[in-house]
Amino acid sequence: MKALLLAEFGKPFYPRLRELFPDVDFVEADSPEEIEREVVDAEVVFGYLTGSQFEAARNLKWIQTLDAGMEGLFNSVPGIADTDIMVTNAQGAGAPMIGEHAVTMILMFARGMDRFAEKQRAGSWDQEYGLSIVQVAMRKTVGVIGLGKSGMEAAWRCKALGMNVIAVDRHDVDGEPVVEDVWGLDRLGDLLEQSDFVVVTVPYTPENENMLGAAELAKMKSTAYLIVTSRGRIVEHGALVAALRNGVIAGAGLDAVVEEPLPSDNELFALDNVVITPHIAGNSPELDERTYDVFERNMRRYMSGDPLRNVVDKGLRY
Repeated sequence: MKALLLAEFGKPFYPRLRELFPDVDFVEADSPEEIEREVVDAEVVFGYLTGSQFEAARNLKWIQTLDAGMEGLFNSVPGIADTDIMVTNAQGAGAPMIGEHAVTMILMFARGMDRFAEKQRAGSWDQEYGLSIVQVAMRKTVGVIGLGKSGMEAAWRCKALGMNVIAVDRHDVDGEPVVEDVWGLDRLGDLLEQSDFVVVTVPYTPENENMLGAAELAKMKSTAYLIVTSRGRIVEHGALVAALRNGVIAGAGLDAVVEEPLPSDNELFALDNVVITPHIAGNSPELDERTYDVFERNMRRYMSGDPLRNVVDKGLRY
């Protein structure tokens, strides 16, 4: 059996694969031409293929992708949805980091750290102002949109801070003992109305695009904050800018935005109630190994005939 290894970051870990699975022919390929040549008889691919590379594959049975988000694969190879090829993703590899990032954003807004950083740069010790903006996260309500692995990582950390956690999800998810209530998407409005902080971890699909528009943002408290860690296109850009400018919501912590990289003249950069990070919530020095580990564990299962983990529903695209 031949497995094609396309992840550059995985090179330090590939010798381990060869030791664990001596009967598998692991082939590393870098250039587009080399990939198109080697994929012809590959049964397994660790990484992404272009449309022409996918068309060249004749023996492909399983693709393990490198991210949780799946739009890259389906945009490049839309025809894969109509095949029997198994697709698994790296969901969970970056989930602890995303959970930490979301909670960091919540605590930053609650304790006014973004404002204090501005005061520090201005050389201003303004205690009266500080006393007027700080609040406590404890006993506040955080609403999680999309209670997958990243959502749960954020949820239990919020619970540990003494926050009340509620969530909505398209699927029947068991949030106990962390989440007080897990509702269907039909109760998104209830979540928005009740939450002091809204954390968006739902995966992107065409159906989820602009899930939060002007009508939804208007349901949030004027004192509430929106935290986006999954994909920017979940939130309608114009509606978000208007809500932030007009005080419909108090602020937003955005790790993901509609246009990435975000142009320097984008209006979001000029808003003083917004904190932007460059889509790095799921990253840390450990991410490469955690992503590789997902593949290694699935490789064990594949070789033993056990069901794979993180199987993507090609109809739902996640």
